Amino acid sequence: EEAKPVKLGPKEFATGVEMFDYFFALLHSWAPQLEINKYEHMVLEDLLKKGHAESDRKIGAGIEAFEIRNHPVFQSRCFFVRRVDGSSDDFSFRKCVDSILPLPEDMKIGNKSNGKKGGGHFKGGGGRGGGRGGGRGGGRGFRGRGRRGN
Repeated sequence: EEAKPVKLGPKEFATGVEMFDYFFALLHSWAPQLEINKYEHMVLEDLLKKGHAESDRKIGAGIEAFEIRNHPVFQSRCFFVRRVDGSSDDFSFRKCVDSILPLPEDMKIGNKSNGKKGGGHFKGGGGRGGGRGGGRGGGRGFRGRGRRGN
């Protein structure tokens, strides 16, 4: 049975993978330490409210802004909610997505190949892209620029 599309803010998602891809791209396309714009703010706020088991605790006194920061412990990018009282806290978009529209087993937290090198969702392994430079954005960038035509 097909899951019904889920609306987060003004955006609609048909599958957990589509939702995951959106937030993954958002997390990695913005520079750290910047406040997220109003459109993405609405989408992230709905993600947090609908998907996080402890959303009231995460939101606390109220949301002032969402930011992307480098996590001090895990050395990876994370979404942070900055509250109106000046405090802030990180949250896992992957857990929120999985709670709203369940993800395939290979994309769940705790799976050894959850996006790390050597398998996982975006590069190598089965599924999309395959091999080096496959998947989203891999292989573009500095390679091949400047050569036009044949």
